[in-house]
Amino acid sequence: MNEAAKRGGAREGAGRKPAAPALVRVAVPLRLPAWLVEWIDAQDGTRADVIEAALLKAHKLKAPRAP
Repeated sequence: MNEAAKRGGAREGAGRKPAAPALVRVAVPLRLPAWLVEWIDAQDGTRADVIEAALLKAHKLKAPRAP
């Protein structure tokens, strides 16, 4: 076996660990008015972050923590 054949490939323990089930993000396509999308895009952060922060604040929710 040459040196190049020993590199790379799957290794035990390698890669990103899966997120806790309560923290897994799910894609949810939705339609919003154009003015609202323009406002969201003008804010700092991603659209997902802005929407999540607004929902947490408006409904007094607390996000679960990673174990």
